[in-house]
Amino acid sequence: MRTFCALLVFILVFYASCFPASAIEINSEFNSKKIESIHYSFTPTSLEDARQSNLQEWLLLNDKPLNLGLESRPVWIQFKIKNQLAQPLMPLLSLDNPLLNDVYFAHFMEDKLLTSTHIGDTLALSQRVIASESLLVKLTLPANSETTVYLNVNNDAGIGLRVPLTLWQQDSLLAYKSMVNLLYGLLIGFVFSLAVSSLVLFAFSRKHYFAYAGVITLMLSLFLAYLGGFGFRYAPSSIANLQQLVLPILLMLITVSFLPLQRHVCTAIESNLVKGQTIITALYALIIILIWLLPTPSVALFAILSIPVILSYHVATTLFYLHKNPTSPNKSLLMALGFFLIVVIHFSVALTGFYTVTRASLMLTFLASLGCSFCLSYTVIKLFILQRDEQVTAQQALIAQSAAQDALLNERIELQERTRQELESQVDERTFELQVTLRELEDKNHELEQLNMEDALTGIKNRRFFDKKLIMEIRRSRREQTPLSIIMLDIDKFKSINDKYGHLTGDQVIRAVSDTIKQQLKRPLDEVARYGGEEFVILLPNTDNQGAMNIAEQTRLAIENKTVNVAGTIIEFTISAGVYTQIADDTHNPELFTDYADKALYLAKQHGRNQVVNFSTPQ
Repeated sequence: MRTFCALLVFILVFYASCFPASAIEINSEFNSKKIESIHYSFTPTSLEDARQSNLQEWLLLNDKPLNLGLESRPVWIQFKIKNQLAQPLMPLLSLDNPLLNDVYFAHFMEDKLLTSTHIGDTLALSQRVIASESLLVKLTLPANSETTVYLNVNNDAGIGLRVPLTLWQQDSLLAYKSMVNLLYGLLIGFVFSLAVSSLVLFAFSRKHYFAYAGVITLMLSLFLAYLGGFGFRYAPSSIANLQQLVLPILLMLITVSFLPLQRHVCTAIESNLVKGQTIITALYALIIILIWLLPTPSVALFAILSIPVILSYHVATTLFYLHKNPTSPNKSLLMALGFFLIVVIHFSVALTGFYTVTRASLMLTFLASLGCSFCLSYTVIKLFILQRDEQVTAQQALIAQSAAQDALLNERIELQERTRQELESQVDERTFELQVTLRELEDKNHELEQLNMEDALTGIKNRRFFDKKLIMEIRRSRREQTPLSIIMLDIDKFKSINDKYGHLTGDQVIRAVSDTIKQQLKRPLDEVARYGGEEFVILLPNTDNQGAMNIAEQTRLAIENKTVNVAGTIIEFTISAGVYTQIADDTHNPELFTDYADKALYLAKQHGRNQVVNFSTPQ
């Protein structure tokens, strides 16, 4: 069975090589025509070798553009163009893959070379015959002629040997390019605007997932620009030969960037699957740093083999997160990964040559990239809204809690205020009661003080009051240098009165003497006190000796004329008095004044009683 299949394939190849490819016919209805009937070969080493080689040894391709996958050998392409018009024509040959390193073009009519040129992405725009991001060659087709085109395509430093060819009327190509460039510009511009929006939102919000989404979308827009050949227009000519290397590198960088974005979007869950994803992606990022050293075809091969594996790991972990927490950001992130996987698969198929890639089919890559960018933008914006809603909810809860605490605090303050007012009221009541009590106590103390300072029998001051008053007046006398006089008085023969008439009569005599003494004192500062028993003392501040003698004598005469009537019995009595006057100079010996006055009183007693004696000079 296997032998039969191999034989059948050999017969088909041999049969196809026996028939040359049909010429491209140009007629009056010509606007554009895809060239899908060509011969190609890897054998010729030069243009002369290609022209002289047997066409039957070349490979025939019909009804599809040439796509040799990751072939790195130079290939020669041959096809014929038959101009059926009666006038010459100058169409444009378009190589619809702008990512070809070097293409040599030769146009013959029989043995005559009509034109030849070099084109390719290693040439700057200024070095090209037609300054366009597309690879264009201008042909000259004589009237009613058949010409042969030879192309030598060398893409050994590029990614894939894909050579789709189209023949265009110049006006038709201009209209088509305007429409396609506008459409591509809108798609790439929209993706780029989504990237800029995410980066601007990152600048305002400082949310890192906006930065990751913006970087991924920005790299995706660069990938589309380079894929359509537009990146070359803005790239420096010194790095033109690196632009094909940019495509797989951008895809690998985007693949790696999905991991930190996933970590921010999905809720962290510990598992071996997640740990494995982190380790593998970190190693993959390390490889990307070093992979620049490899040739571009090797980088492309590594990219198409490794990116689907890493992306599948990302999809598996995202499904795991989605199963645990089915939120809108998780779902849209999964969709973004799916769209990007479509981009990668389409790119990989185009590189390997398993699929005929046309400009129309490239729209699938652009649309998938647009879907990926939109899903990424939706993911981060939805996540931001959810986080903001959570923050608002948390803030509202805090506000409600704060309001409840404020209400509780207000109630507590009101309770404290009522308690304070009650306490103040009670304190005021207790204070008023205390003030009343203190006032009563003060009155009682005053009464007690009066009782302590007044003699109970006579109502005049007692000995205690006199002792305090004497110290005060001595200090005043010393301070003001005024004379201070003291009169000591004693009732003559008072013991015989008590023995003869009794103590009650003696008390009446004492009261009569005290009343008479008080009547003789006219100044408020003059004081009389009962010194003890039947003895009295008069304190006369700011009174000289003569004044004191006069008061003493007046008092003696008044008492001499005073009588006491007890049960019809008239009792007469007299007093003796001693006077001492001095300006105080020693406040520490107040008893000197009473001692000297008492000595004068003693002298009055010795000299017969009922008299006043002045003690002017100490004995």
